Amino acid sequence: MRALLVILFAMPAPAFAQDDYQKLMRGYVHTFRLLGKSQLCGLNFETEPFFREVAARHGADSEPVRVARLAFTAGAENVMLPQSIDPAPPAPMPCDVVALMRGGMTLPELPKSLAK
Repeated sequence: MRALLVILFAMPAPAFAQDDYQKLMRGYVHTFRLLGKSQLCGLNFETEPFFREVAARHGADSEPVRVARLAFTAGAENVMLPQSIDPAPPAPMPCDVVALMRGGMTLPELPKSLAK
């Protein structure tokens, strides 16, 4: 009976991890789009520490790094991301609002379910 309970509790873990991964990716898209928008607005927020952190978390050739680069480019060039990456894009953000976000920019926390 205990073995069955262990199996039942273990089964939902991949679903939670998948949800956590999707939330993390949305957080990356949001953050890197704003960093890109800062370039478009001439604010030039410091971006490399953010890219380095994503690479340290997931690997330099990982999907999160690729999505971060795409989101940054989309913000910097004011273009839409593919719907597969960003199914519900946010409303446009004016440069004066982006300027206010300089001090509070952080990456989303890495969920425990995705920690190595």
